[in-house]
Amino acid sequence: MFDRIKRFFQNVRVDLDFPRYERQQRDVHERQAQRRFSTKTLGIEKAKLLEKIESEASSKFNESIREKEINKKQLEADANEAQYLLSFFLRHYKQELNELHAEKEELLSKKKALFENLSEIKESLSEAFDDRSKAYSELNHYKDRIDSWYAKSDRTPWLFGNSGKKLPKHSMFGQSFGDLDSYKYNRDSAYDDVRAAKSQIGDLKQDQHELHRAIGNAKEEIGEIFAQINQVKNDRSKMYELKKSGYQRKKLQIKLDKLLLAIDVLVSEILKIRESKKAFINQEKHRNGVIDLETKIREIEAQKKQFLNSFDLEESKQKRKRLHREIWLKQRGVA
Repeated sequence: MFDRIKRFFQNVRVDLDFPRYERQQRDVHERQAQRRFSTKTLGIEKAKLLEKIESEASSKFNESIREKEINKKQLEADANEAQYLLSFFLRHYKQELNELHAEKEELLSKKKALFENLSEIKESLSEAFDDRSKAYSELNHYKDRIDSWYAKSDRTPWLFGNSGKKLPKHSMFGQSFGDLDSYKYNRDSAYDDVRAAKSQIGDLKQDQHELHRAIGNAKEEIGEIFAQINQVKNDRSKMYELKKSGYQRKKLQIKLDKLLLAIDVLVSEILKIRESKKAFINQEKHRNGVIDLETKIREIEAQKKQFLNSFDLEESKQKRKRLHREIWLKQRGVA
């Protein structure tokens, strides 16, 4: 019984130590793979051969490519210039100007309507401010009447007061609570009028702000339209100047077509030279053994990968477990 329990805990300790041993053995396995399947020497040899082949290819083909690239760049500049000049002859200036003027008139009408709305808002604001002033005036008037009523109720009879005595609900000639209620009602009504006037003023100011913003946007759009109109007129004038200088739409189109064709020919020639260079490099790689080196490197790398993967095979793992157990027990004098 005791031996069985002892073996149980011993097995637990062995299992707990195994991951450490496993990491250690994996490191050893990977270092072994680096030594056994190294392609460093072959890689250096391959790099030297490729450098030699690339140098020969560059000497043989690069100058032709460079000359044709320079010619292509110059032709592209000439084509861009011809396209730029031709663009002045391809436009319908009258139609463009008519459309822009129509858009301008529409924007001007929109701006005029906005200003009219703004004028109406200003008039409404003025009336709202007057209403607020009147409401405040009414409010202050009835607040004063209420204060006066309370002051009068504290006077002596000789000063036409009641010295704080009970007042009648209504009185034809003297002071009464009916007067006070009337003053308070009118005061509260004036308060409502003040609040209503303030609310209206706030709404009108918000509308005014939105109108100012809309007017600003309309002015910007109008400014842009005027700038476009001026640009179209300037471009039309440029076209007239080109005509006076001897430029013609048909001749410019013919020139552009020829330049684009010449560019296409150069692009094709450059592509062929690059393909020839690539074929030369591939041929030299075969002739100088670079392809064989690459094949050998791939084979070694495949063997290395297979060797590394062998570490994770279940058979290898169980073998390491047995060896680990033997080492662990031996180190503790149990074996």
